[in-house]
Amino acid sequence: MKQYRLWVRINQLQTADTIVYAENAYTAKQLGEHMYGVGNVLNYTEV
Repeated sequence: MKQYRLWVRINQLQTADTIVYAENAYTAKQLGEHMYGVGNVLNYTEV
């Protein structure tokens, strides 16, 4: 598993960075969208 840093939107005025572990970048994005809502993952990079 790899570690990915996601930049997510919490509400209209706030964003946050979070870390997820996933097999690939697409899965990391899917995990973030499942937790924070579709369209709220603004960026993701492998750490």
